[in-house]
Amino acid sequence: MRKSLAPSQCSPANGAFKSPFLNAPKRPRECRERNSKLKDTGGGGPSPPKLSASEYEMMITKILTRPFKIPIENYIPEHTTRCLGMKRPPARRSLHDPYACNALVLFTPQELSEHDKLKADQGKAQVHVVVDPLLGNILRPHQREGVRFMYECVTGKRGDFQGCIMADEMGLGKTLQCITLLWTLLRQSPDCKPEINKAVIVCPSSLVKNWYKEFGKWLGCRVNCLSIDGGSKEQTTKQLEQFMANQS
Repeated sequence: MRKSLAPSQCSPANGAFKSPFLNAPKRPRECRERNSKLKDTGGGGPSPPKLSASEYEMMITKILTRPFKIPIENYIPEHTTRCLGMKRPPARRSLHDPYACNALVLFTPQELSEHDKLKADQGKAQVHVVVDPLLGNILRPHQREGVRFMYECVTGKRGDFQGCIMADEMGLGKTLQCITLLWTLLRQSPDCKPEINKAVIVCPSSLVKNWYKEFGKWLGCRVNCLSIDGGSKEQTTKQLEQFMANQS
């Protein structure tokens, strides 16, 4: 290349740099005429209508309130009823918290490994049996042991028998222990249902009112009691039949 044709020699005499992008190439005449016509006619097509704020909100509301339609032709759903919103069956749990402070636990289910929990039927899982804190918090240590002993004997946990004899001395709270046992059996079991539906206390006629008052003292209106004291044999039989026919 000749020195006179080099870029450094062809630059202006003052040496100022000139950007090549300052002078854009001229567009063809046809493009300029087409653009001028589009400007005169207002664009290449009809402009979208301008909507007010209220009309725009109504349009959006109409779109959002349309019923959902599955975008598959000739689609037949597998379920004919609605499935959304259906509640899952609640997990089985004890009636009272077995880990609460001063909780009297009468039955503890067997511990299962994580592998066994996956194979086990959760609908048949056993739960803790915990004495109602209303009674458990007022029991003395010897009464707590007595309630646990009676529960294990009555439910057959101590051997091949069901039942026991409560033979404590007078003044040690045998009545409260029996009420606690009955209330627990009437309310819960390891299978998440009452162990028994009804209970009958047979005692001398002079103690009937005493038992009735003790149930009202410790449980109030939580349990329905029927005291049968005196009356003819026919009246007693009729009251017993009504008691057994009652669901609660």
